[in-house]
Amino acid sequence: MKPNISDCELDMMRIFWREKRPLTFTELRELERTKGMKKTTVQTYMVRLRDKGVIEEVPGYDRRGDVAHYVPTVTEQEYLMGESETLLGKLFDGSAVKMVAALRQGGKLSDTDIAELRAFFKVEGADDD
Repeated sequence: MKPNISDCELDMMRIFWREKRPLTFTELRELERTKGMKKTTVQTYMVRLRDKGVIEEVPGYDRRGDVAHYVPTVTEQEYLMGESETLLGKLFDGSAVKMVAALRQGGKLSDTDIAELRAFFKVEGADDD
């Protein structure tokens, strides 16, 4: 079962995925500056992510004083795949075609997007031969 991650928690996870290294609470306080979060809010989200098993403390990692380093236990790709499956199942009966059709009908796919999708599937199809 995939953990439910709030939008603010996702912002924090994006920092982990972008940095690709263990991070401390102090480093994650970047959210204070970019999202206007208070120190206690960042700390609360870190605790929630840890309790959900989405981040974990790295045991013995260059620990200085009480500074713990944390790493994600879920990759960005794993998260995106889980969210995509949830979205498809919940809104489009599991059909990617229905999702793309809805995007097209809603004007959310540009001609450039469609050309990129065609090129993607053309390349994918070439690998199957």
